[in-house]
Amino acid sequence: MAGKLVILSDLHVWGPEDPLYRALLRFIDGKLGEGDKFFIVGDLFDLFIGNKSVFTDRYYELISRLRELGSRGVEVFYIEGNHDFHLENIFDDCAHVRLYADTLHYEWNGRKFHFCHGDKINWRDVGYQTFRFLTRNLVSQCIIEAAPGALIDRVGSMMSKASRGYNPEASEKVVHLFRNYACEQISSGYDFVIMGHSHHLDDMRFRVDGHEGQYVNVGYPRKHRKYLELREGETFFQLKSWEDLVTPLRPVKTVG
Repeated sequence: MAGKLVILSDLHVWGPEDPLYRALLRFIDGKLGEGDKFFIVGDLFDLFIGNKSVFTDRYYELISRLRELGSRGVEVFYIEGNHDFHLENIFDDCAHVRLYADTLHYEWNGRKFHFCHGDKINWRDVGYQTFRFLTRNLVSQCIIEAAPGALIDRVGSMMSKASRGYNPEASEKVVHLFRNYACEQISSGYDFVIMGHSHHLDDMRFRVDGHEGQYVNVGYPRKHRKYLELREGETFFQLKSWEDLVTPLRPVKTVG
């Protein structure tokens, strides 16, 4: 069974009490079936760093749903974001879950896909790029593995709180950086470029030397209520409304 491609990113669910958490469980149960490929393009969680019980307990039901997708014939491709990383040990025993620390190059039905969360694209944000380097190397991974989960949770929550003073959507300059990056990938032969991180909903077509490609960013599901879907025989991804999010949610935390 060929199935379809389904893409989500930047949900930033923060726990079982989050209305979006329950909506995500219903989404997984209702919109994924045999032969489907489910791509998570970073920041599914508002905070999940390392295989710590403080996080695995908090998100136990969601992790279980992702683990169970294998029995339903669904493949999961998880590209880590800037809020969820060092997840190597959570799905080690799940052959249907593939984890990527940065970029995923994928082919399906003769078409080429470029997936990345997008947090490396804004090279002008020196502060964040330095932070990313310091938290993604082997030394920091060892430190995170040795540190108490409660400490990781407390420090990470403080950093997330500090980011809430900023507009959750990217500036116009950053939006152009993302679009330029997507155009470069399409010019190199990719048919689709899928990114997250910016929280800016985007759906653009680029034609370079006769080759047409699509760049899509799902944006910020709390606001835009969208996910991506591509079925066999369709030319381009479709932005679909997430019906479970039509009911207004209570005020939420702003995350970056």
